[in-house]
Amino acid sequence: MLKRILLLIAVITGCCSAVSGAETAISILDRASAKFKGEKSIQAAYTITTEGHKQSGTLTIAGDRFTITSPQISSWYDGKTQWTYSTQTGEVNITEPTPEELQQVNPFAIINSFRKLYKATLVKSPASEKVVRLTSVDPKNDIKSVVLTLNATTLYPTKIDLTMGNRRTVTIQVTSVKAGGQLPVSDFRFNPNKYPGIPVVDLR
Repeated sequence: MLKRILLLIAVITGCCSAVSGAETAISILDRASAKFKGEKSIQAAYTITTEGHKQSGTLTIAGDRFTITSPQISSWYDGKTQWTYSTQTGEVNITEPTPEELQQVNPFAIINSFRKLYKATLVKSPASEKVVRLTSVDPKNDIKSVVLTLNATTLYPTKIDLTMGNRRTVTIQVTSVKAGGQLPVSDFRFNPNKYPGIPVVDLR
């Protein structure tokens, strides 16, 4: 569950673009997705709160690729293959997640797939924010609803509230988001030289 939540941060965190007051939830998400795809890279810092426990980390995104770093879990995804290192298990797992699995763990994936998987509606909010509620249209989706709170000027997310199928709630507070330059593909792949002696388990 924690791995899914951490990776989930990767879809929502890079929303940005200017919007007008007449825009709908769909047009906001369309603009946010287009702007995000136009950035060479995005880095975000976040804090996850669930069941009274907090965990902080950083996320770097470039197109379909992303990396997540936290004290408990580090993950790399190069657009096809995902490597996840857990300090709890002391090993690296290799997988090839499906689009459905990615949208469960990656908030940006939710934005890019919202037309197929979610119903989007605007939520009344202060002038300084844009709030969009996403409600799953797939009963098998582990994430039943997402409430995105976006900065009204930049459309960068400031808060992400998730409601899971087991009714567990998860709050992701995005403390900073900034655009960056071009990054090599190698940044989004596990480097065994940096983790000597760590066992690698291929689950593909």
